[in-house]
Amino acid sequence: MASLTGAAVVTGAGSASAADPTFTFSVERVGKSFSIEVFNDHVKAGFADWNADPGDEPGAPGDALQVRDILGDGWGIEAWAATQVGADGYRMATSRGHSAYYASGWKTGNIKEGTPITVEVCAVKGEKQQCGAAYGLA
Repeated sequence: MASLTGAAVVTGAGSASAADPTFTFSVERVGKSFSIEVFNDHVKAGFADWNADPGDEPGAPGDALQVRDILGDGWGIEAWAATQVGADGYRMATSRGHSAYYASGWKTGNIKEGTPITVEVCAVKGEKQQCGAAYGLA
C-alpha cells in the first residue's frame, strides 16, 4: 500500500449528487515523482502522474503531467499542476472526450528544480467533479 507521507490528499471535493459514485484518492511516490490513483467506489479508475525528473519513469520527460483513464465508467480523469507560489509551471491533462483506456500525452515545461508544486486530479463527468490533490517538488 502507498505511503501518504508528505502528501495531503483531499477526497470528495467538488460537485456530486447522491446517485454518483464516491471517488477516493491515494498517492504512490517514487523519489520526487508520484501518481495519484483515482478509485470509483474502491475500483481503480485512473491516475494523474507527475514525473519530476527525466529517468524517473522510462521515456517520460521531467516536470511533466499525464492522466490515464482505465475504467469504462463514463467518468473522465482531469488534472492540473502548478507551482504553489503563483501559477508558474501550470499545465493540464485530461481524458475528456476519450473512452477508457486512454492516456493523455505528457504536458511539460521547465520548472526550477526543487520548486514546490501542487497536482489536483478530478474524476469528471459533464459539470460534475470529485477531486483530490497531492504536493511535491519539481
